[in-house]
Amino acid sequence: MDAWPRERASQLATLVERALPDEGLTKGELAFCCWTDDSAVLALPAGDGAVAVAVTKEGDRRIGYVRLIVVEPAAQRGGQGRSLLTAAHEWAFDRGAEEIRVGASAPFYLWPGCDFAHLGALCLFESFGYWTVGAELNMSCSTRHRAEPPPGARVVRVADPDDVDSVLALVRREWPNWETETARGIELGTCFAAIDEDDPEIALGYASHSVNRRGWVGPMATDTRRQHGGVGSALLGALCEDMQDRDLDRAEIAWVGPVRFYAKAANASVSRVFRSLTLPRSVAGRAASGSR
Repeated sequence: MDAWPRERASQLATLVERALPDEGLTKGELAFCCWTDDSAVLALPAGDGAVAVAVTKEGDRRIGYVRLIVVEPAAQRGGQGRSLLTAAHEWAFDRGAEEIRVGASAPFYLWPGCDFAHLGALCLFESFGYWTVGAELNMSCSTRHRAEPPPGARVVRVADPDDVDSVLALVRREWPNWETETARGIELGTCFAAIDEDDPEIALGYASHSVNRRGWVGPMATDTRRQHGGVGSALLGALCEDMQDRDLDRAEIAWVGPVRFYAKAANASVSRVFRSLTLPRSVAGRAASGSR
């Protein structure tokens, strides 16, 4: 198994385009999400398959993630997927992973799990003994959605240093795990915030798009003390307007939490469903030895 450097991102993008043409993943998105300080891209010697794997520290545990596994269509059904997944397991367990999960490696993720539409991948993970632990979903809405901010709030693109400080202060207080994604949205110019007009140092909520994938919404949240007052709908409207200006007709709301909010605010509908999967190290050992 070969370890590909980031300079091979174009080759990985070609593989993904052939195997998963509907995903529309770009070279830049793959380079950003698959080559991080805690990850590796392992490839078959012939270059017709690759797997992106990471190990992150979460509390006092180390968790492995399969961020991506892809095989050239002409080479599928020949055991290449098993070879790649075996190599990913070895890489992760050698680095202290106690379990391995599929996708969901926030903040650098391409999917929140394994899409139910990717039947071959679901079968592959099942054959290795992965457990189903739940499901996640994406929703989609038209980028024509607009909503005025509630009285006392103004919606801005986060660029001014004071607005940046206000947003990051809110994130650190309420959702510290989202700070890296939020900072990237600010850097890309795709982060918007609702600012209190009476106290500009207070952010009432914020929202970002195209952080990991073009046209994908998230992270997005409203201060828990200001929910149900129109802040979230106004922020979503600002994102939609910005995405429409970038020639996007639909907004893909990733890894949705409050389904009712998006359905009511923007007439969003479920667009994709993902299976959450995990493989504890002990189960991986039994699967490798053929035990049941």
